[in-house]
Amino acid sequence: MKIRKQKSSDKLWYDEKGQGIPYERITKYERASEITSYRLAHEAAKINKQLIAFKEKLRDDVAKLYELFTAENGVIGQGKGTATFFNFDRSIKVAVKVNEQITFDDNTIALAKEKLDLFLTEGLDGAKDFVKPLVMEAFHQRNGNLDTKRVLGLKTHAHRIDHPLYSEAMKLIDKSVRRPTTKEYFQVWVKDENGEYKDIQLNFASV
Repeated sequence: MKIRKQKSSDKLWYDEKGQGIPYERITKYERASEITSYRLAHEAAKINKQLIAFKEKLRDDVAKLYELFTAENGVIGQGKGTATFFNFDRSIKVAVKVNEQITFDDNTIALAKEKLDLFLTEGLDGAKDFVKPLVMEAFHQRNGNLDTKRVLGLKTHAHRIDHPLYSEAMKLIDKSVRRPTTKEYFQVWVKDENGEYKDIQLNFASV
């Protein structure tokens, strides 16, 4: 990211259209705005780099703590990345949460829906009445997207429904799952004088 600053020594200042404006025609406000905007952007970029470096350090430190924790408890592996750690008197809490975005392959999830529709037409009478509202709600699109929790929630009822169409639909749902992105969230808390954990905010919106 290159932050550009136009100087008083420049004969021409260029606007957003690339048109050159003689410096003497630049107003006092425009000159002050150029200087202040550059300074703030430069400082923000510097803080951004520090936050990125801190996040990397936080990730590495948490990974090392987790390795120590698993080693002391006789477990091999790194887990899924979600963990919480405390200092000795538990006045400091550090947590990492991993959020995997879940989407569905369009063709495969459509086949699963067809199987479920067929089950609702031909399946067990008692089960049909039970499953129909769940299926309708799960496959109701909001803003063009399926509710992943409701769709995956259909699998929790598989043990109650002994029918090949429902079983085939659940297998297709499993097959359709895609996890295109994974996001990590880090938080650090410190206990206040009342013994309550207060989150150390690391974003502008929460400060």
